[in-house]
Amino acid sequence: MHKLTFLALLLLISLTSFGQYDKTKVNKKAMNAFTDAQQKMALMQVDEARKDLEKAILFDPKFCDALILLGDICRDKKENDKAISYYEKAIAVDETYAGRKYRSIATIKANQGKLAEAQTALNQFLQQPKISSQELNLAKRELANYQFMEQAMQQQVPFVYQNLGDSINSPNRDYSPSITADGETLIFNRQLGEGPKGNEDFYISKKINGRWSPAKNMGAPINTDNNEGAQCLSADGNYIFYTICNNKRYMSSGCDIYLSRRVGDTWMDPKPLDENINTGEWESQPSYSADGNYLFFAAHHSREGYGGTDLYMSTLGADGHWSKPENLGAAINTSGDEQSPFIHPDGQTLYFASNGLPGMGKMDLFVVRKTKDGKWGTPKNLGYPINTTENETNLVVAADGKTAFFASSMGKGGNNLDIYTFQLYPEIQAQHVLYMKGVITDAKNSNPVAAYIQLIDLETGEIAMETMSDKADGHYLFCIPPGKNYALNVSHPNYLFYSENFSLKNHPVDHPYVKDVAMQKMDVGQTVVLNNVFFESDRFDLEPESKVELNKLVQFLKDNPTLHIELGGHTDNSGTKEQNQTLSTNRAKAVYTYLVSKGIATERLSYKGYADSKPLASNDTPEGKAKNRRTEFKVTQK
Repeated sequence: MHKLTFLALLLLISLTSFGQYDKTKVNKKAMNAFTDAQQKMALMQVDEARKDLEKAILFDPKFCDALILLGDICRDKKENDKAISYYEKAIAVDETYAGRKYRSIATIKANQGKLAEAQTALNQFLQQPKISSQELNLAKRELANYQFMEQAMQQQVPFVYQNLGDSINSPNRDYSPSITADGETLIFNRQLGEGPKGNEDFYISKKINGRWSPAKNMGAPINTDNNEGAQCLSADGNYIFYTICNNKRYMSSGCDIYLSRRVGDTWMDPKPLDENINTGEWESQPSYSADGNYLFFAAHHSREGYGGTDLYMSTLGADGHWSKPENLGAAINTSGDEQSPFIHPDGQTLYFASNGLPGMGKMDLFVVRKTKDGKWGTPKNLGYPINTTENETNLVVAADGKTAFFASSMGKGGNNLDIYTFQLYPEIQAQHVLYMKGVITDAKNSNPVAAYIQLIDLETGEIAMETMSDKADGHYLFCIPPGKNYALNVSHPNYLFYSENFSLKNHPVDHPYVKDVAMQKMDVGQTVVLNNVFFESDRFDLEPESKVELNKLVQFLKDNPTLHIELGGHTDNSGTKEQNQTLSTNRAKAVYTYLVSKGIATERLSYKGYADSKPLASNDTPEGKAKNRRTEFKVTQK
C-alpha cells in the first residue's frame, strides 16, 4: 500500500464523526496495539502493522478503526474476500461510522465481475449521511460504470485483433500509433528504459509489399535526450505534431505542442505552435484534420473547462495562425478526463478516450459524430471487449473508416503495451474516405516540383483541399470525399499552371485516385488547356463553375505582369465550318472579356477561334469530341 494512502486514511480516522461506535470505550490493550500499528504503517512496515491490528480485534472484536484498516491492507494485497469481511464487520458495528466502506466493497465486487452486488453496495454508500459532493459525484459515476459494464459484458461487440508483429512491437512499451491516409507510413512511441534514465522516442515504419518494415528511430531533430510523445501524423505524412514538456532546448514550460515538416526523408527543426495553443499549462495529444484546417488536442486549463483534461479544437486562419481554442463542450467533456482525440479524415467522426463517461471503469474509447447542424452528437462507448477494465487510449482509424490501430496490454499488465490492429464493427465506423495522390514534375527533365495544389468542389465552388507537393520528390497526397465532381489546379511561380476536371461519382472508394502532373515552363509558344472553363452546348455564355478557373488565370497574369497570351477556342467537327468558326471565336472572346473585366490590360490579350482545325483526339468517339471542345491559352510574349 502506498504511503500517501495510509497517511490519508489515518487522517480520515482521526476526523471521522462518531455514531454508535465510541473510540473512547475501546479496550485499552486493543488501543495500544492499534497505536503500534499506526506507527509501523507510517514506516511502511505493513506486515508487522497487520499483526498488531489482528491483536487489536482479538482484544476488541468491535474495534471499527482496526477492522477498517485491516480491510484496506487486505484490499491492497488482493485478499479481496478478507477485505470485504473486515469492512462488513465494521459496518455491522456502526454503519454511520463505517458506511463509506460500502464504496470499497463495491469496487472489489466490480473487479470480481459481481456487478449486481457492486451496484447494491454502491447504492448503500449513496444512502450514507454527510457524503461530500466530490464523493457523491464519484460514486454516481462509478454506479453508471457498473450499470454499463453489466450490460456491455452481456452484449459483447465483435472484436478480432491482431498484433502488428516484431517489426513494430518490441520488449519495450510501444504505443500511440499514427498512420498516413494511404496506410503506408506508421509512427509510434517507444519507451526506452525505465525511471529517471528512461526516454520516449518516436519510431517509424513503412509498409513494403504489404508488410511493415522494421521500425527505425526517427533520430534528430525530432528525438532528443528528453521525452517526445503524443504525436499526430498528417494525412499526407508531411507534418508531425507532437508534445514536448519542460524542455530547456526549446524553452518549453509545462507541456506544449510542436510542429515539424518533412522534406523528402528529412524532418525540419520543430517549432512551437503559437500562444493561442500553448499557454504554459498542459497541452498535448494533438490530432490534425485531413483538410489542414483544424487541430484537436487535450488540455488542462486551470481556469476553465469541465474538470480534469478536456478536448479542444482550434482553426487555422488564412494568416497561418491558430485561433483561440474552442472547448468541445459538455456533450463530450466531463468532470473526469477526456484525452487522445483523433479526428478521422472524413472530418465528421471523432474518436477519443474518457473516464468521465459511462464505461468499464478506467479510460474507455468513444466515438462521436457531427450532426447536421455541425454540433457534436452523443458519444458512444465502443463496447466490451474493445474496452476493458484497463486503460484504452490513442485509437486511430485508417481512411477506409474501419481499420483501427491502438496500444493495449491485452491482459499482460498495464505497462506491457504493444500496438494492435482490428476492424471496427459497422456502428462505430467512420465514412470511407478516398485519397488522391501523385507526383508533380518538370515536363522537360522530370525533376520534382514543389507546386501548390488546389482541389475545388465544382458544385459549390469551394476549396475542398489545398496542399504542396514535396520539393524533394514531388509527391503529394490528400483525402477527399468521394461521389463529387472536382477541379484540380496546380501552380508554381516558374511554370504555367495546370488544370483538369474529373468526377469521383463512380470511382470505387477503395481505390486511390492517382494523378501525376508534368508542369511546363513559361516559354513562348507553350499552351495550357483550361479544362475547368465550361459552356452550354452550342453556346458561348460562360457557366458559373468557370469562374473558379478564370480567377486563377487572372491571378496568374497579375503574378506575371510581362506575360502576353492568346486565348484560343476549339470545337469538335459536329457543326459546319462556319458554325464552328463562329462558336470557337465567341467562346475565346467570352474568356477575353472576363479577363478584361477583372483588370487585365487588353494589350496583353488576344483571342482567336480555331474551329475544329486542331483536334487533340479523334472525333470518332464521344470521348474524343469532348477532348477537342476546349478553351486554351498560348504564351505569345514573356
